[in-house]
Amino acid sequence: MTRTRTGTVQELAAPLGSVDVGQLVFTRGAAHLTIEVDDSMEDLYRARFEGKVPDIRVDGGTVTVKYRIGMRPPHGEIVLSGRVPWAIRAHMGMSHVVADLEGLELRGLEISAGASQVEVRLPRPKDTARVRIGGGASDVELIRPAGVPVRVHIGDGVSKLAIDEFRLGSADGKTDWRSPGYEQVASRYDVEIGAGASRVTIRTSEQVVDRLTSSG
Repeated sequence: MTRTRTGTVQELAAPLGSVDVGQLVFTRGAAHLTIEVDDSMEDLYRARFEGKVPDIRVDGGTVTVKYRIGMRPPHGEIVLSGRVPWAIRAHMGMSHVVADLEGLELRGLEISAGASQVEVRLPRPKDTARVRIGGGASDVELIRPAGVPVRVHIGDGVSKLAIDEFRLGSADGKTDWRSPGYEQVASRYDVEIGAGASRVTIRTSEQVVDRLTSSG
């Protein structure tokens, strides 16, 4: 892994080498971060942070990011190689994260312990791709390619939910919604969001759907 520093900005990278599958793991959550994809670069990943960087370790194709306890999360970006498929997992949630994963073969996305102010632009899947977001999620938007059906399962206590043209103000029970034709195709998303979700929007890139705002 290489590391360079210019003023308060630090950059890190690791070569792709013979890696054929990547995994990005956040062991203590992620915040104030953008995640992008580049299929032209020869590195497995590249990262750029302002100020103190999280602890980043690479083991084969697994890139593990650990934010330091008591440290205010720095603003940063991580670019993943689009030459290999990836799975992304965040323990202890995500906040203020924008992930543009178009062009990536996504094997799965898991965010435990909730998510807040997260926007993810999903790629077109080759088969059923799973997205799991922990309980208490709020202000989350998932954008998938046009024509890709989705199944969405949300736990108890959901409020202000928008899936394509479907709207739900509040519900005490569990919610299970499927796009027309979901059962007939293999290229699709299976999304699960834990109980207590609020202000969740799931739409396609071509739809114009008003973003849900805080209670009014």
